[in-house]
Amino acid sequence: MNKKTIIINGNNFSDLESFYDEIDRILTKNLNWQTGHNLDAFNDLLRGGFGVYEYKEPIKLTWKNSLKSKIDLGFDATKKWYEERIIFWKNNEVNLQHFEKGLKELVEQNGQTLFDIILEIISEHKHIDFNIID
Repeated sequence: MNKKTIIINGNNFSDLESFYDEIDRILTKNLNWQTGHNLDAFNDLLRGGFGVYEYKEPIKLTWKNSLKSKIDLGFDATKKWYEERIIFWKNNEVNLQHFEKGLKELVEQNGQTLFDIILEIISEHKHIDFNIID
């Protein structure tokens, strides 16, 4: 059986918000509601069942122009994202500590960028055959 091939194209976005727009475009079809634009929602969309492929249906996912995405979702974007999360979660000690720790690790050069986090999320889905094209 041939797996459906889905392509993330790094040329179609330049920041995290437009990445979410691209993910909505390629992983959903005919929804009558708005998906969440956050990493938890991205993780949910990868499972399938949103009009493009069935829940946990084996697929091929290819990320084209990934070097551009690695830069776009790299250190600067990640630092900004952590800083925004810290402000948002200032009254929730557990989440605040999580994001402060992530920012500290990033600044100390041993933390993950958004690009790394997204790749890790994809890798957790065993039904996805994933590859990257620079």
